[in-house]
Amino acid sequence: MRVIPSLVLGLLIAVPAWADKDTNPADYQLTAHVNSAIFTHTTAPSNSRVTELQIGNLIYIANEICKEATVGASYPARIEGRKISLLVAENKVCRFRIDGTKESH
Repeated sequence: MRVIPSLVLGLLIAVPAWADKDTNPADYQLTAHVNSAIFTHTTAPSNSRVTELQIGNLIYIANEICKEATVGASYPARIEGRKISLLVAENKVCRFRIDGTKESH
């Protein structure tokens, strides 16, 4: 009978690992606009994924995409080092590694 309480306790401890962390809206003080998200499927071993996120007059380039981030939409954002996080839904965060920047025209 001790196995069941241990199993329940183990599941309760593991559940927060399944939930997306960092979803407090107060932590997202910036606004990022999704300028583009391009996925190019090739026959080569690597496919091309590029997302452009604009914050102010600076465009951040990431070599990845997030299907929850809609092109043309703006989302609460934050920058930590070389990473940008977008709060795209109440409990969903899209994370991008910054691979480059350019100024908008």
